[in-house]
Formats: sequence, structure tokens, C-alpha cells
Amino acid sequence: MHIVQIAHEPIPISLYGGTERIIENLCLGLASLGHKITLISFKGDYTLEGIDFKDLGQFSKAEANFRFTELIPNDADIIHFHLPMSQDQMDLGGIPYICTLHGNLKEGESLDKLPKNTICISENHATRHKRSTYVYNGLDENKIPLYDKSFQSADYFSFLGKTSLKRKGLHLAKKIAKTFKVPLHIGGGKGLNLFGSKYLGYLNNDEKAKLLGESKALLFPILWEEPFGLVMIEAMFTGTPVFALDRGSVPEVLGQPGSDDLFIYEKTIEKLITSIKEFKPCTPNRYRQYAIQYFSKNVMCENYLIIYEKICSGEEIG
Repeated sequence: MHIVQIAHEPIPISLYGGTERIIENLCLGLASLGHKITLISFKGDYTLEGIDFKDLGQFSKAEANFRFTELIPNDADIIHFHLPMSQDQMDLGGIPYICTLHGNLKEGESLDKLPKNTICISENHATRHKRSTYVYNGLDENKIPLYDKSFQSADYFSFLGKTSLKRKGLHLAKKIAKTFKVPLHIGGGKGLNLFGSKYLGYLNNDEKAKLLGESKALLFPILWEEPFGLVMIEAMFTGTPVFALDRGSVPEVLGQPGSDDLFIYEKTIEKLITSIKEFKPCTPNRYRQYAIQYFSKNVMCENYLIIYEKICSGEEIG
């Protein structure tokens, strides 16, 4: 199958980028399964081996919104969009397509504008956008090392996210860390290193893995309806538990069958702190195996292939 992936961001990138990393993993995973992959995007920091790349940079940003169609190969079997599209942009000469909605629509934006074959990245995300089809994000476990440490021996909590966004809950992560008198190491922005907080700035993949893998737990006290929360599975792959507030996709990502008491998620910060006090950690490899079972690159690719085949056979999804 010749699958065309289209995005309006530079792909791949070295520093943190959630959607960009998912598209990279999807391209490489599908290619490893024997499919021909064309990626249409702006040029990233390096090239993806085995992927036919077409650079949107030959157009201006405004032109790229409509001239991307000039780069679609004639033999494409299906087009997979990773950018906001509307139904009136779907004149693709009869080529089947799907659109992954990676974020939440902004307040006031109409759900009616979403293309017919739009899918989401968690069940909660789909429900809130009146869709029924979703595919969980996945990462390549072979590119994320396992850190074989114990909860007791680790000497800090980790936080990873855009620190300037209050909805990410950094102030609550600091409250948790202060309650337990444990330092908090923070990736994703700059700030003052006061009261046990240590800011590490923006991190590349290796630096992120080290931050997460050497920590007691990832603190994820979000204050919004998170569509997926990629950092949660990044922590799992390194062998680290996650302590989170129950918003958006959190109960799905942390509560799949077999999760047992691997993670903690609660409705309020007070209940979360109480549960952390009673937490009994598992071995790092158990967190990693849970992530591999549900959130690996291969699982994501297989689930997308099921949808591609449905679309190519003439079925519509919603």
C-alpha cells in the first residue's frame, strides 16, 4: 500500500514535539511493515531512512495550505492528514483519506467542519468531538532505554511539559514535590531554581529519557482535557510510574487491563497526594511491558492499517 502522510510542521525534529514524533514513528513503522510511505511536510532536523520526502518549504506557509495537493503522488492508495482540515478541502480526486485530530478544537470551532473520516487519539478525545474512532499514539521502545532503578533509590520527581501553560499543572507538581520533600526536575521551559525545583530547559529525546527514567515518578497533574498525553507513555517506557489527575485521556492511558496498581490518578490534588503516600511501586520492567502492550509503535501502526483498509474498501468512519 502506498500511504501518504501530510503534516504542516517540520518533521522530524530533535527537541520535544509530540505530534511530530508520532508522525515519525508512524512513517517508520509502516515502512518496516513493507508499505511505501511518502511524507509531505516542512523539512525537519534529519531525514527518515526509507521514506520518500516531499518538502512543503518550496511554498510559502500560506500557499502550503492548498498547494500540498501538487505533491501527492499519482499512485497514492490513501492520504493521511495530520493537520486541521475541513470537509470542503477534501477534493482529492477520489483518493481515500483519513484525518487524525491531534488536539482539541478551540472554543467556538464547529465540529461540523471536521472531515467525515476524522479519527481521534483516545476514546475520551473522540467522545468530546462526537467521533467514534480513535487510535492511541505509540512510540518505538527500541529507542527508549529502560532505567533499572528502584522507586526508593531515585531522588527526584520529574515534570515534562510546556511550563508556560498553566493547564499543564506545574504549580501542582511543585506542591506534590514540596509535600514529600522531594526535588522536582522540570523539562520543557525555563524558570528559577528555587525551593527544590530544577529547570532543565527544552530537552532532546535522550535527555528526556534520562529525566524520566532516573526519577521516582512522572508528575502529571493536568488541568485540562488532555487528548492523549505522550509524556505518560514515555515515562512508562523508561520504567517509571505516573501520578496524574484524572482528566481527559488519563484514565485510559493509565487504566488499561492489567494496569492494576501500576499508576495513580485521582480527581483532586488532595486525593492524589494521599494515594501517593500509600503507593507500592513495581519493577521498572513491568511499567515498560505495559507500555509495549498498549502503546508501542507497532500497535499504533497495526491499528491504523485496519482503518486504512476499511477506508480503501469504501467504508466511512466517524
